[in-house]
Amino acid sequence: MTPEEELRHVQEGARGQPAPGETDVIESTGGAAALDRTRQVLTAVLQHAAAGGEWPGTDEWRRLLPAWFTAACVDDAEVRDCVVDRWSLRAWIYWFQPELRKWRWWDAHAVDDRVVVTLQVLGRPYLRGALEWLLKVAGGA
Repeated sequence: MTPEEELRHVQEGARGQPAPGETDVIESTGGAAALDRTRQVLTAVLQHAAAGGEWPGTDEWRRLLPAWFTAACVDDAEVRDCVVDRWSLRAWIYWFQPELRKWRWWDAHAVDDRVVVTLQVLGRPYLRGALEWLLKVAGGA
């Protein structure tokens, strides 16, 4: 899936098409509002991936991403151990580089106060912690 295709899936969904290959499902809280906020962040990331070129540094991402999201990120200087209850922006955006992600957003919908996301899994093992944290922050949890 190209970045342009993934961006379309984030913004418009899969339109009833089944995902090719293996999928995984993530659930989170926050309903439609959390899904909208998650899409805001992913749209900014995927627009840059689709445009190509050099991956921006942390300061540029701070300008590109919604303020509510960057405010939830911890400063790198505060990271003391490997227990991640808050991600630094640098670490979070690192794991969203297209060549590092072994998953792609396929579809999502809100059901009551839940968000259900279907991922296309490109390879295992795959890390989804950065996406899970985005969903958590977007849901206000």
